[in-house]
Amino acid sequence: MDTQPIESATATQTLAGLRRGEFSSVELVRAYLDRIAAHPWVNAIVTLDADRTLAEARRADETRRAGGPVGPLHGLPITVKHDQKVRGVLSTYGSERLRDHVPEDDSEAVARLRAAGALVLGRSNLPEFASDGQAYNALHGTTRNPWNHERTTGGSSGGSAAAVAAGMTALDLGSDMGGSIRIPAAWCGVHGLKPTWGVVPMRGAVPHPDEAEGTDLTAPDVAVCGPLARGADDLDLALTALTTPRGDRGGLRPDLPRAPFTTHRELRVLAWFDDPVTGVDPATLDVLHTACRSLADDGARVTYGVLPPGGLDRLGELFELLFMADVGGGTGDAGFEELRGAMGRLRTESPMAELHHRALRLTHREWLSLHRQRLILRRRWRELFEDYDVVVTPTVMTTALPHDHSEPVWARRFELNGERHPWRPALTRWCGAVGVLGLPAVSTPVGLDRHGLPVGMQVVAAPYRDRSAIAAARLISDSVGGFSAPPLGGTSG
Repeated sequence: MDTQPIESATATQTLAGLRRGEFSSVELVRAYLDRIAAHPWVNAIVTLDADRTLAEARRADETRRAGGPVGPLHGLPITVKHDQKVRGVLSTYGSERLRDHVPEDDSEAVARLRAAGALVLGRSNLPEFASDGQAYNALHGTTRNPWNHERTTGGSSGGSAAAVAAGMTALDLGSDMGGSIRIPAAWCGVHGLKPTWGVVPMRGAVPHPDEAEGTDLTAPDVAVCGPLARGADDLDLALTALTTPRGDRGGLRPDLPRAPFTTHRELRVLAWFDDPVTGVDPATLDVLHTACRSLADDGARVTYGVLPPGGLDRLGELFELLFMADVGGGTGDAGFEELRGAMGRLRTESPMAELHHRALRLTHREWLSLHRQRLILRRRWRELFEDYDVVVTPTVMTTALPHDHSEPVWARRFELNGERHPWRPALTRWCGAVGVLGLPAVSTPVGLDRHGLPVGMQVVAAPYRDRSAIAAARLISDSVGGFSAPPLGGTSG
């Protein structure tokens, strides 16, 4: 594996090592288990299925030795966020209410990864019902950032990103609405893909699995599931598996064409780092601009000063209204009334609370009007992509914040550059703006800020051009160095 240690190798490199016989799947599983045990303070993988996975790894090794058929992920141990159904394994959604919940089947996304040959070693941590920007809950505890244990990993796929960064898994399956893959990827220094809305099935990935029958038959608005990994090529590999229907189930495979560029000199980039609505931490901006200069030095055409359609103002408003209209509907009648009451009390204190209060009272006619505005903006973005292959933005306005469990996420504040900002929407603004349009986006690591914390760049492409976003992330990694392993000095506290 080109002398690359297992814990820092990409999934693509690891699979190549398996094919060459440098190690077995059993040895790989044991290496990840040892890594998890060596750094318990990270608390990223909170449920293990070690015995079953070792048995599956032995069968995978036997099949490979016998020359039997193998899939593209054959024998690769992966982990899955706790909001996906995994057959025969605890699927708690981070909730005490579901501490003993063991599904009888896999979510469709998990089933597709298994069909490609992946082995599900364990489950990664999240906030309860994936409803916070930090990975903590009363059942599984708090996940700590591998770069600094006093900092959060972000959420809701915080356990996923921390596990990948810390070398505890080759690949993790997370989920994303307002940046739940991309923000943790940025804060932990790994790659994370939010696919085009609808291309990866969401059946079996539901926020409240104990609700009425049929709640997992429709895809939540804006929500997707997607991979987190140490390399951009891994995202491409996982995307292929996640969009390939299982042979016994049938179904359509989405047309996700290859990128129209392969080199820096062919790449056309629009850098959108400035918007009248929000500022970005200067330390984060410095790293982003340095990355763009490296891209330009390598031959990419980087353009500044063009404001994409809608800007953060209109796109952010649409995201908050459509996001909360869907999320509020998933809390059940009692939860809905509690949430609406909280937003009503806070509406005089925060413009965002006012938006959320409005979202929870939308009529269907009002929702359709907002959706029509979304479609118009989506069409204008398609026109923008005739001139640019990708738009790059900050994934998030600052690097990883200290842990803060003192307030619900809608009431929480953080300080940056002498000002106090709301966690929502400040931290999700850049991700939500492209998420509401259903666009594919990759968060790719581009360096460390002056505090030694990872900075992520969001790489956005046109609908169904997921592979363009991934290919651009690959070129950015080539220019700036890509994934770096955290020091993992650690703490026991």
